[in-house]
Amino acid sequence: MVLWGGAGVLALLARLFLSSDRDILALNSPYDEYWFVHSAARLVWGGNYNQMAFANLPVYSIWLALQNALGLPARLGIDLAWLSGVAYAAYALVRFSGRRWIGAAFWLLCAFHPLFIAMFDRALSETLLVVLMPWLLGAALEVWNTRAMQGGRRAPVATCVLALSFALAFHVRKEGVLFFVPLVLLGACSLLHRAQWWPSLRTGTLGMRFVGLPLLATLVLGAGLAGMNYLRWGVAVRYELAAPGYERAIAALNRIDAGPGLLHVTVTRKARQLAYEHSPTFRELQGFFEGEPGRVLAVHTAQFTGHEGEIGNGWFYWAVRDAGAMVGWHSSARAAETKYHAIANELEAAFDAGRLPAYPAWTPSFLDPDLGKWIGRVPGSSWGALRLVVDGSPASVRLPAENATPQQMASFIEIVGRRNPVPSTRVRGWIMLPPGASVGLSQGGAEPVGWTMLSDLGRRPDVPGALAFSLAAPGAGGDDALVVRTADGSLGRLPFSQMRAGAMATTQGAVAVTLGVDELVAGRRGDRIERWLSQLRGVPVTWDWLARLGQLYQGINIALLAVLLVAVVAWGVRRFVPVPVLAVCGIAGTMVVSRAVLFGILDASSWNGVQARYMAPMIPVFVFMVAVAVSALPQWRPLPSAGRR
Repeated sequence: MVLWGGAGVLALLARLFLSSDRDILALNSPYDEYWFVHSAARLVWGGNYNQMAFANLPVYSIWLALQNALGLPARLGIDLAWLSGVAYAAYALVRFSGRRWIGAAFWLLCAFHPLFIAMFDRALSETLLVVLMPWLLGAALEVWNTRAMQGGRRAPVATCVLALSFALAFHVRKEGVLFFVPLVLLGACSLLHRAQWWPSLRTGTLGMRFVGLPLLATLVLGAGLAGMNYLRWGVAVRYELAAPGYERAIAALNRIDAGPGLLHVTVTRKARQLAYEHSPTFRELQGFFEGEPGRVLAVHTAQFTGHEGEIGNGWFYWAVRDAGAMVGWHSSARAAETKYHAIANELEAAFDAGRLPAYPAWTPSFLDPDLGKWIGRVPGSSWGALRLVVDGSPASVRLPAENATPQQMASFIEIVGRRNPVPSTRVRGWIMLPPGASVGLSQGGAEPVGWTMLSDLGRRPDVPGALAFSLAAPGAGGDDALVVRTADGSLGRLPFSQMRAGAMATTQGAVAVTLGVDELVAGRRGDRIERWLSQLRGVPVTWDWLARLGQLYQGINIALLAVLLVAVVAWGVRRFVPVPVLAVCGIAGTMVVSRAVLFGILDASSWNGVQARYMAPMIPVFVFMVAVAVSALPQWRPLPSAGRR
């Protein structure tokens, strides 16, 4: 026991060490990261109303605000919540299986997963959903483990954790309705054993602990969020994108049949023109969509959809709100709802009268009703989403470059406890150019800034004929480059991606000249492992250990799939599988598949749903399912101290 405890402490310290110098990225994402941080800064229901006041579900912002009130940095807080949740699930597995190594393996595989080490650097609601999953899984298994236990704390603790984690998981993300799938499945199965599960409606019965109380907690939390929004903003919804008027308006705009559609662009320019003709209220937004704001937005979204001059779905839903705010609709939430209801009423009247061709009104507001355009892509998209559960490619742990404005950075520092300074771009070294030439920095493909003229004062004695240079600029772009300019105006360019500290390179273009790089910082401070390797080797190195770890996990995940297959084959050979094991694996598998199908549908119809962050919450579910499946295999040496099923 002492050996297991010591190994656990060392593993915990090692995991915390890996992320101890990491920070929450400061990103200019007004609808995602920055929205949650800004909402936490105004304590969710503070400040004045605008179109963004309660646009998203606030559970993650409340989480950030609570950590800030306790003085706990958000990056450390999410790690501690994750590692303790995984430990609780591992404890439940040990009690269920009678094998400590199963719990230890589950903890190690989840705790050191490279996707979570990277993903927790972002202020996204998906990170909290990832954290809630092991608490939910562990509590559900503990409720089963303690079903016959009289007295003690384990049973009531498991019941409370299950109800709370289920309610929070349901309300932390818009697709929380997916959690009703396993709950309904479990409820249906419980009816087959009513005498055991539902002898009464007392809270201690198995049915109430597994189904009734989580459902009650979900309803109470949802009513609380809607009630707070009603008291503060005047609309009784959990978040404003779910307000009836707004949903009706988006659904009506989507229904407009303007001819052959475009993938991921439901409301095309033609559809907007028809909407202007039949909805005087929507016509008020014409200046936004057909003016400069709409043009700029269309140029931006074309990079992702490939459709020039069109606004992709993922941006159009927000653009309607921004356009409404620009013309004064969002003076209050009720006033905005009145306008959105008016759009829906006018378009629906045109549909009913036959003046405006329309698709059938059967799809939710976020789906393209032109079914034939995308239905054939659903299997491939769903399979792509499902593969992300076992993906370990370097792309899955790649993080965006920081681009927060100074004002936004102040909020990140205040709320998430960000420690590192604003990112910067720096390059220092020598170059084989004569005095009078200049060097500058180009960030994100923009015009070079910070031109520095080379002079004889910068001659490098260690490199004959070379002049020293040093450049720096705030921020970091995705296409940073060093630019050289000779006295006659000729230019040469060298992308940062082709430079490495401690190495030489040659510029490209009209001026091809050799330079040496002594220091290179492209908006990212090297982590502790990189710095240690640099000190050991004596020269700066870049070693993406997360990408290497991801490749390792790709092999591990394939092995886990093989183990799951072996377990299924073993069940078939023995012609027996314990009902609890079958139930856990069935419900866990349903959770994984249903989420993959939902995001496959979204990817096929509306926007890019095949993203690692969307499927990340299912990774601990998959590992948990494998662990439970292994527990049904023949036991070699049960632990006397472990609980029985």
